[in-house]
Amino acid sequence: MKLYIVTTSWDDGHKLDLKLAKLLEKYNIKGTFYVSPFYLENKLTREEIKELSEYHEIGAHTLTHVDLTSIPIEKAEKEIKGSKIYLEKLLGAKISMFCYPKGKYDQRIKEIVKKNGFLGARTCNGGNFEFPKDPYEWRITLHASNGSPLMTLKIYIKTRISIKAFMDWELRAKLLFDQFINKGGVYHLWGHSWEIERNNEWQKLERVLQYISNRPYVKYKTNGEIVKLLKS
Repeated sequence: MKLYIVTTSWDDGHKLDLKLAKLLEKYNIKGTFYVSPFYLENKLTREEIKELSEYHEIGAHTLTHVDLTSIPIEKAEKEIKGSKIYLEKLLGAKISMFCYPKGKYDQRIKEIVKKNGFLGARTCNGGNFEFPKDPYEWRITLHASNGSPLMTLKIYIKTRISIKAFMDWELRAKLLFDQFINKGGVYHLWGHSWEIERNNEWQKLERVLQYISNRPYVKYKTNGEIVKLLKS
């Protein structure tokens, strides 16, 4: 029996995450918001993080969004462990998912994430619709942006979607969703609310969410819910 699961994740913890969350809720789609609490100038307040957590999942993204592979390992552990402690104290709930800032990690960083009680970690590596073989190297299906030509090329090599989709992430998202419906697995949309705002793409995002939403045979879950499902 095939499984069909849609999940979305959004990085950094910008105030616009609240706008994005409302859009997800309009289409009954769940999001995992990876929050770096001391990074952005327009960051979510403590109360806004609590508000976001009422319907969506909050994941850790370090304290200051530092490249973990570029600093001493002791500082990397403080960033990882500290972000988990901060969010758990704030929300009074376990934080099970982590996201590597800028997609930078290595085996030592993975081991620290695992040691500190996270069940999984999301990367910025493009994939297909595979369930994560390693929960600490979870790939995404696509980026809600045209800002990564190399990632788009890798997606094309894996999926052979239309060449027209190279320049339009909306078309790419819809064509990949059509493939997902045929193959099953996990369809994982990733992005940043601030990037959607910068590129003036809220309408584009809404069209994609509408396209992938409310399918009777598809389950809509957070990143953490999927990892727990796989572990069970």
